[in-house]
Amino acid sequence: MSQRTNLNRRTVIKATGGGAAALALATSGCSKAGRDELSEDLSDTKIKIAYGNENPYAYFDPELDDVVGTAVSVHNYILKQFGAKEENIEWVDPGWDGLIPGLGNGHDIVIAGMFINEKRCAAAAFADPDYVMPDRLMVPKGNPKNLSDIQSIVAHEDAVIGVMNGTTEQDNAKELGLADERINTQSDLAALILELKAGRCDAIALTAINLQIEADSEPDLEVTDAFYPTTADGEEIIGAGAAVFHADDKDFRDKYNEKIAELLSDTAKWEELVGPFGFTAEDNLPDDGQNAEHFCPENYQ
Repeated sequence: MSQRTNLNRRTVIKATGGGAAALALATSGCSKAGRDELSEDLSDTKIKIAYGNENPYAYFDPELDDVVGTAVSVHNYILKQFGAKEENIEWVDPGWDGLIPGLGNGHDIVIAGMFINEKRCAAAAFADPDYVMPDRLMVPKGNPKNLSDIQSIVAHEDAVIGVMNGTTEQDNAKELGLADERINTQSDLAALILELKAGRCDAIALTAINLQIEADSEPDLEVTDAFYPTTADGEEIIGAGAAVFHADDKDFRDKYNEKIAELLSDTAKWEELVGPFGFTAEDNLPDDGQNAEHFCPENYQ
C-alpha cells in the first residue's frame, strides 16, 4: 500500500474569522459543562448527537421527519449495543463549524461522517473510521476537456476547477499550484453546479458519493471514475469518516472502537447498514490498520 495521508471533507476553520474559530476549536475539549461522561450502559442516558446535514452521511429527511444517512445507520446500530434508546437520543444541527466546538456543551457526540485529521484530533477524541471515501470530478456530459482528477486540471493550463469553500479539494487545488483565477469557489454544491452549467468552471471536485448522487439527477452532467487525490509529493490522500467524542469520553471511545472493529469484520452486516446509501465494501470499507491513530499520529487522544 502506498503512503497515505488523511483528507478532510470540510476543514473546521475557515479562512475568515480563523483566529476566533481556532480558539473555539482548541478549547472545545477543555470543559464538559457539567454533563455526565458516557458509559458502557446508556440505557437511561439522554444523549445529544450533532450531525452535519449532508447527504448521504447524516441529514434530515423531511418525508421521514427524521435524521438518516450512512453515519446515522452505522452509529445507531453501535449505540444500541450500549443500551441507548431511540427516545433518549436528540439530534441537533449546530452547523458544520459548530460540530467539534460544541462537544461537551451543546452535544455529546458528533455523528456526521466527519473525516479524521490532525487538527480535529487535537480538539476531540475520534473513534476509528467506519468508512473511507475517494473523490470524483463532475463534468459536462461527454467530458469535453477529458479531465480525470485534480492533477489533470492542473495540467490542462486553462481548465478551471470548482470547489466548495472550506474543503480540502480547495486546499489541494492551491497546494498543487493552481492560480486563484483557475479556482471557482462557492459556498455549496448547488451553487457550483450552476457555475459548471454556465461554463464558469470545467469540473467540480468533491467526494465521490456526493457528486454521484447529484449527477444521477442531472442529465447534462456526468462524473469521472473515483480517485484518491495526491499531494504535490505524490502521496495518496485517504478520507476516513468516524464518530467524534469529547476528550473526557476517551474510555467510552475505546469501548466504542471495539464495537466498530466487530462491525467492520462482519462485511455483510456493514453493507446491510450502508448499502442503501450507495456504499460498497470494495470502495468504502476501511483497510486493516486504517484506525484513527493512523490518520492523526501526532494528535490522537
